[in-house]
Amino acid sequence: MKTRNHHILTIIAIAVILFTSIQSTIAGNPYTRGIGKYPGKVEEYKGPQLFRDSSYHNLALMHTAMASGSESYDLTAQLVTDGIKTTDMPSSIDVSINDSLLSLRDQAKTFDGNIHSYNTLTGEKTLIQYDWRNMSVHTDKLKFNAIAIYHPEKATKGFAIRVLASDDGKQWRQIGKVSSASLPGTATEQKLSSDPNKFEAKLLLPLREVDMTIPLVQGHYRLLRVELEMQGCAYWRIFENLFTDDETGMIPSYQFGSAWVSPRVARFGDKAETQWIYVDLGDKAEVQKIVLHWLQRPQEGKVQVSDDAKNWTDLLNLPAKGSLNEVLDCRGRGRYVRLLMTRVNQSRQYALSELEVWGRNGLTAQKAQVTKFTGNRVELDRNWELCRKGSDHWISATVPGTVLASYLNIGAVPDNTYSNNMRQISESYFNSNFYYRTRFTLGRKLDKQEHIYINLNGINWRSIVKINGKTVGRTDGAFIRGRFDITKMLAKGENEIFIEVVKNEHIGPVKEKNEFSTDLNGGVLGKDNPSFHASIGWDWITSTPGRDMGIWNHVFLSTDKGIHVSDPLLTTTLQLPDTLATLQPTVNLKNETGKKITRELTGWVGDIYFKKTVTLAPYEQKDASFLPQETPVLCNRTMRLWWPNGYGEPYLYDAGFAIDGDTVRYKAGIRQMEYRDLDTDVKLYINGKRFVPLGGNWGFSEINLNYRKREYDVALKYHRDMNMTMVRNWVGQIGDKEFFEACDRYGIMVWQDFWLANPWDGPNPTHEDMFMANADDVIRKIRQHPSIAIYCGRNEGFPPQTLDALLAKSTKALHPQSGYIPSSADKGVSGHGPYRIMPSDTWYYNRQSGKLHSERGIPNVPSFESMSRMLAPEDMWPIGKGWGQHDFTMKGAPDAVTFLERMDTMFGKASNARQFIEWSQWINYDSHRSMYESEHKYRKGLLIWMTHPCWPSAIWQTYDYYFEPTSAYFSIKKACEPIHIQFNPLTKDIELVNIAGGKHTLSATAEYLDISGKVFAKDEIEVNTNDDETQQIMKVRPVASDSIDVWFLRLRLLESNKVVSENTYVESKQENNFKALHTMSHTSVDYTSDFSKNGNEWMGKIVITNNSSVPALMVRLNLKGNDGEQILPVIYSDNYFHLMPSESKTITIKWNNEDSRGCKPVMEVSGFNL
Repeated sequence: MKTRNHHILTIIAIAVILFTSIQSTIAGNPYTRGIGKYPGKVEEYKGPQLFRDSSYHNLALMHTAMASGSESYDLTAQLVTDGIKTTDMPSSIDVSINDSLLSLRDQAKTFDGNIHSYNTLTGEKTLIQYDWRNMSVHTDKLKFNAIAIYHPEKATKGFAIRVLASDDGKQWRQIGKVSSASLPGTATEQKLSSDPNKFEAKLLLPLREVDMTIPLVQGHYRLLRVELEMQGCAYWRIFENLFTDDETGMIPSYQFGSAWVSPRVARFGDKAETQWIYVDLGDKAEVQKIVLHWLQRPQEGKVQVSDDAKNWTDLLNLPAKGSLNEVLDCRGRGRYVRLLMTRVNQSRQYALSELEVWGRNGLTAQKAQVTKFTGNRVELDRNWELCRKGSDHWISATVPGTVLASYLNIGAVPDNTYSNNMRQISESYFNSNFYYRTRFTLGRKLDKQEHIYINLNGINWRSIVKINGKTVGRTDGAFIRGRFDITKMLAKGENEIFIEVVKNEHIGPVKEKNEFSTDLNGGVLGKDNPSFHASIGWDWITSTPGRDMGIWNHVFLSTDKGIHVSDPLLTTTLQLPDTLATLQPTVNLKNETGKKITRELTGWVGDIYFKKTVTLAPYEQKDASFLPQETPVLCNRTMRLWWPNGYGEPYLYDAGFAIDGDTVRYKAGIRQMEYRDLDTDVKLYINGKRFVPLGGNWGFSEINLNYRKREYDVALKYHRDMNMTMVRNWVGQIGDKEFFEACDRYGIMVWQDFWLANPWDGPNPTHEDMFMANADDVIRKIRQHPSIAIYCGRNEGFPPQTLDALLAKSTKALHPQSGYIPSSADKGVSGHGPYRIMPSDTWYYNRQSGKLHSERGIPNVPSFESMSRMLAPEDMWPIGKGWGQHDFTMKGAPDAVTFLERMDTMFGKASNARQFIEWSQWINYDSHRSMYESEHKYRKGLLIWMTHPCWPSAIWQTYDYYFEPTSAYFSIKKACEPIHIQFNPLTKDIELVNIAGGKHTLSATAEYLDISGKVFAKDEIEVNTNDDETQQIMKVRPVASDSIDVWFLRLRLLESNKVVSENTYVESKQENNFKALHTMSHTSVDYTSDFSKNGNEWMGKIVITNNSSVPALMVRLNLKGNDGEQILPVIYSDNYFHLMPSESKTITIKWNNEDSRGCKPVMEVSGFNL
């Protein structure tokens, strides 16, 4: 029943998405598509419109299907509506250890291409068995990589490894063996617990590393078994059991078969014998005929319909002895059609290749039209079609967008951000090449000298591009651009663009999270880098079918006269300490003709204009620079500088270049970067000032790559509001220009990684030439942005020597005045977490490295409203698998056990989801504040893990997937303010921190308040401060803990009686034990609200007053519309604050009218004791 409700809610959610799509395309609709619907702006959403189709057709084709369960991640419900029929049972595998079947998530651990994942085999005699169904592997060897943990006093008789094969699972024959009287492999100095699960404290035992190739009798095998025998062996960890050259030969995801296959029933009469699968037709439809293409037919079952996926009406019973291909006439009406299967045949499972529902109405995606090319440029962001290679069914495609996004947008698969819906989507279906096509006509005659080009800004993974059937070029790697001259291939009338998108070579198996584990990060997809490596699955993102393949970035047609200008760069030299600027503009030129060309190149920055004559040889491409010594107008200019957030205004000039009619325009920032001690202690300077990086990591933009300008603007504006100064583009996973443009606008500097996850999380790339071609192109593309602060070769490790040297060379040559470091966590910087709740507030203060720290974080649970959006109701409480599927796992890097332990200490055990989430905000707030405030000891910088979530997550973030700020958002905003007062729990000092606030004389006060909010002590001091300093200004008074369990410490900085910084701490006799707060009376607060609208922007002013005699704690303002739904995104000047008796606080609020749904604003106020 739980699973059923989960899917019911999913389908209802999909219905909302589909109808929203229709409503949002209505002309003149000024509102965004809804909370969590990306892209949010109607004009930035390029998916097709859905309409009601009254013709007689297969209503189920390419519509979402959901099932009660599936045998594997490949054979999911999606495949019964994909239009592909088969009569053969599809491929799958069972892996068992000592006759015990492994769970789905553990099946591929010994052949997934990841040398760090493993299966554990215990005992002196043990075995692992591989049972492929409907496929075989061709092999002549076994590559065996493992460790043996053993009792040395018992391991006296050597070992034997035998490989056996069988045709029926009963009779086995040996096809290979290795044995010795000696111990296997090589000895190490390492020791591991005698308990492989470390549940019990047992002996530490030595281990031996075993890496060998065992010759086998060559053949095709379906059943293989590896038997291990070693006296004294406690257990084996097998990392690789490869019978083929790599993992692709053993993983069934590479052997596509289009059928849903249910889990096998252990025995007849088992509860699991009842299974179901249904399709959502998108709208109420007239059902006239059901066509079923069975592979394993039920002996009993029903066809049912429903309007709401809750209440089902029987249409008919399945015939007791029907054929595998059944045509069932019926008459019914409903939105959902379900097959309810209650009795299996001798196969003990159900298998259905296709479910056809014939009738009228239902929702259908609009067909693609012909694009008309006029002017000098046209975006090809509509009218595409998409088809899986090997299929003949074309669907309306979304471009730019991933292949999977196209299926989401037509309603062919469920919302993959909700609950565990991602696993309803087939891995093997999307492990394929896909074809895109579109048509266009020329709306004007080209001049004789004109060339027309197709421009591709990003395709994952590779692509082959054809015009009217002729190949014009290809792209290799996810981040390289392609620009191809198609002039000579154009035809009169319609022209067709046909792009084959080539899938990744190494997708790796699915990583499914559960209550305890996020599974291992990354994996074999790293061989294909540059790719969207994160899409294979990490502890903060789930495995995405298709690995985000597709035409994910812009495609457009353009013209020029054979010479192209692109990729500008502006370097600046300042006469420090004066800020007179000398500029050197640079741009890339390419001659697309076979003739030598001499032309005048012009450029401008603001109102400064310059020009010179350039000559290009046939097909030459080069950078052209305006040298200051040759261009006096560029020397010693008084310019407005670009500054990072908090240091000044990030001023941007209109700038550009033009040559022979081709023009590139960009926003130029005038700034000078300087780097010191990159190898030992990284220090960054901008415009002569030392820069303190305060910010966080972005692992990915959005799981389906659905962010556009609006979303990047919201996210980076949030970073500016949190007083952050830097974001890290982790492993280079963000390639959208809109991301960098938003960083430029808001003064957020970018730490730019290349595509190398740490060596543990993925192998080195196989194609180094492709890697560097992508790297060079990305450097050229982003070098125009003043926000680029530093390049980094690899996450938490060093690149291969060849790539390290090339990356250092390319950044220096292509982006002068930029810095490069090889590792994100070594030499001049530090990192490696931690990522969990630490045992004490003093932990961070005790462990400052004195360097820029690239990763540190804690789980950050979002609001009850957001958790309700991502989880099915039955998964909300107690915390379990549903939470784990959205990253909140008890083990691994999140180590949520530590979060629960902290909560137990602070408040006790929560009794329901709402209480747990509300109490979590205290942990979110205090721990994030501690991370940043402890950094201020050296002010070298901190990038937390993470500031940005790419999907609905319950852990590392500052705002959630739906753009609601968490409590951590506001504590970070406080801790990172330019002038800040704080309490150091390690030294018991009150400190004044000045990052870039300038020179001031301030009054500092420290008030001590009891649990009723009464001041029982106060200290005050006057202090002078200037940029880039941390000073201890007074000691914290000791509080008589025998008479008070919990008290408040309120710190303030004032200048001319105006509050510059305010910071309130809850302190306790026993560290982090706030249980005494439960004794406080419940109270209420009074507030007035004033809302006004100016154009697209709403402003709110909330004056909130505590007229009671009891402190109001963790007061949360929650902006809603008069429809009861939240309004998001929204910027609050403060939130999650404490309000003492008789205190009043004014909060300002800003949001865009486009996000209001046309609702009037309503303010909801809640709190710990409200």
